[in-house]
Amino acid sequence: MKNKKYFKVFILLFAFLFFTSVFLSGCAEMEPDTIHHLKVQVKKLNKRTGKLSQSNAYLEQKLHGIQVNIANQGVKISSINSKLRDIYGKYEEESHNIHMLQKRFRQYRLIVNKELIKLLKAVKIKPSLKKIKKVISTKKKIIKISPELKGFNKGMDLYKKKDYAKAVVAFSKSINKYPQSKDTPDALFYKAASNFNLKKYPVSILEFHKFSELYPKNPHASMAIYLQGLGFLKLSDKSDASILFRRVILKYHGTEAAKLSAKELKKLSK
Repeated sequence: MKNKKYFKVFILLFAFLFFTSVFLSGCAEMEPDTIHHLKVQVKKLNKRTGKLSQSNAYLEQKLHGIQVNIANQGVKISSINSKLRDIYGKYEEESHNIHMLQKRFRQYRLIVNKELIKLLKAVKIKPSLKKIKKVISTKKKIIKISPELKGFNKGMDLYKKKDYAKAVVAFSKSINKYPQSKDTPDALFYKAASNFNLKKYPVSILEFHKFSELYPKNPHASMAIYLQGLGFLKLSDKSDASILFRRVILKYHGTEAAKLSAKELKKLSK
């Protein structure tokens, strides 16, 4: 019985050793393939890792470029904001200056209107006793030019020479000394025109207004109103200028002043 038991144990041990050797020999035969397979997998992983590293480096470079671009844009935006602040500051300053000018101009117009009323009240036409004297000699008839005509002619000579300051003085003397003279309306017109050419626009506006009110049928009446409108335009009062230009066109249609007024209105409408 003992021998059988030993025999069974021996058989089992032999079988265990046989199968173990077979298993180990099979593992030994498969080991090179397994190692090769693992190497291949490792190489693939290394390639993927390399590609990922390259991709990561490219993305980091792109990210850096984007960050630099954002920083540059931020600098530009800051510069633009600074310029906008400067422009807004200048706009505020100019708006204030314009407001002050408008306020002063309104005050000035009130003064001009008061002076206009005073001038209109001060106009007095006195009868003149002086007449043109005629001296008849035995040989020929000599006609002396009246003093009022001399004064007017002097003013016209100065006006034609563009000596407007002296022309104003000459016309003023003629108007004051001979208010009833037939040359007084023309003297008043050319006095206003002289002041206009001297760029004394407020004064010329008053004088043209006075002339057009006193002598609406005078040949210079249409031009007086036109120049009055042009004076307001020089003072940046487009509203009053437009009114006067339209008045010329309606009241003195077909005149040179009406044509000039139409041109000015066309410019203002642009």
